[in-house]
Amino acid sequence: MVILDLPVADWWFEDETEITDFVGPERVRSLINMCEKCISILKRYELLSPSKILLSKNWIFNENVGEQVKWRRVQKADISIDYPSHNENELATYFLDWLKKEQGATGYVYPCSLQFVGEGKLINKDGVKQGFENVVSIKAMFIGALIVDVITYSTAWLPYTLAGEPQQEIYEWNAPRLEKALYEIEAALGVEPIIDDANEFCHINGYRLDNARDIDGEVIPIDEKGRIIG
Repeated sequence: MVILDLPVADWWFEDETEITDFVGPERVRSLINMCEKCISILKRYELLSPSKILLSKNWIFNENVGEQVKWRRVQKADISIDYPSHNENELATYFLDWLKKEQGATGYVYPCSLQFVGEGKLINKDGVKQGFENVVSIKAMFIGALIVDVITYSTAWLPYTLAGEPQQEIYEWNAPRLEKALYEIEAALGVEPIIDDANEFCHINGYRLDNARDIDGEVIPIDEKGRIIG
């Protein structure tokens, strides 16, 4: 089982029920509430227990000018927030309280994206659970709509290793866990994900992953950077 530095696959859940460029406290809370639902499900399947919140360098500064909203981007240094409680029901309050202190007198300054990272558990070929960082993470964004991107960095969901060696036991133990969790996330959010069918590492078939294959169905060996081997 390998955890890569690059995403292996992702599922992009985009709520377009309220399209706006204005970002305020209630909109932040709506986005965090979406994340809470995802985290609750992923925790139950032991795929993510968040310990940190990573904030983007790009932030949005909003100003009300009459009946119009003007906004501009501002740059900040990388920020990582410890999230020690691991209680997803307190996440919105925890983050909004931190954000209020960070904003100070400026007001209406919000990160363009935030990512929830932590430990998840994978089951090895002997059926034993092992903890790893970045098995699954959640990235939340304001881009007109409210977006939650569920990202995996693990190859445990593939029937073969990237090099093409069989790992059927690992696949059978882990792939159904991820699939069930994603189906539940779809139901909880009420949004079908946007899915790219293929990337450098795998073919994505709904909530199941398969190795990259050639025209004859043979697995194409790939290294950990997504480059074809040989």
